[in-house]
Amino acid sequence: MALLLTISTGALFLSNPVHGQTISSCDNGIIIRSNTALPVILIHGYNEGSWMWSAWESMLQHDHIPFCTVSFQHSDDECGRATDHSTELSQIVQEVRSLTGQNQVNIVGHSKGGLDARVYLDQSHTHNVANLIMIGTPNRGDPLANEAASIPPFFFDISNFFCRPALDDLKTGSDATNAHDNPNTKYFTIYGDWNPSLACPLLGFENGGFRELNNLGAGHNDGIVPVSSALGHFTNLNHTNHCHTGLLTHQEYNIAKTILAP
Repeated sequence: MALLLTISTGALFLSNPVHGQTISSCDNGIIIRSNTALPVILIHGYNEGSWMWSAWESMLQHDHIPFCTVSFQHSDDECGRATDHSTELSQIVQEVRSLTGQNQVNIVGHSKGGLDARVYLDQSHTHNVANLIMIGTPNRGDPLANEAASIPPFFFDISNFFCRPALDDLKTGSDATNAHDNPNTKYFTIYGDWNPSLACPLLGFENGGFRELNNLGAGHNDGIVPVSSALGHFTNLNHTNHCHTGLLTHQEYNIAKTILAP
């Protein structure tokens, strides 16, 4: 069945000319029927937006891999709870499967995006996600989130400086970090092992995080997330020496492509 593609206000709308339905879960995406590559759903992290995936979008398109870059429309996007994002993910997965003609999808999550996906996989018990790749995800929580959450909220209530309630998902021992694995999905990690002598998009911020994590005894980290937390108990694909906000380059993509490419 043919699909009509139109661009409107920066979002990709996919219309079914027979049923007259319009689906707009993807901010950007090349959603095509494919008999080879599974479609990839890209989930941004804490206090981020879908713009984080701009480099990956061009690389996926070049490799003819269908993709969907999403924002969460019905719950707080950048600062929302993993449980709320999980509910939207269920709908997004079904829409992408229908549009591509594939029974399964792959998911890639940066930072908290990986936790959102883990909660979705736990709650849904779905068979529809073949692989989850988590990049810099605090799978065992983040000591920096614990420290931020300990500051009385009235200091930052007006601006939501610490991006709640998402911050609470990042704390060690949170429900999101304790989500159970879905036996129908394979889980993989990519992590950053960074030091402040190297370049970083948010050098001042992540340099401070690097020092604080070392003061807390967290050891190797990407300036935001300890390596041990990102690894969790999952299969590690590989790592780079990039900082947390620099983990979505061609190096990480090429590592992920060993799973994503047909």
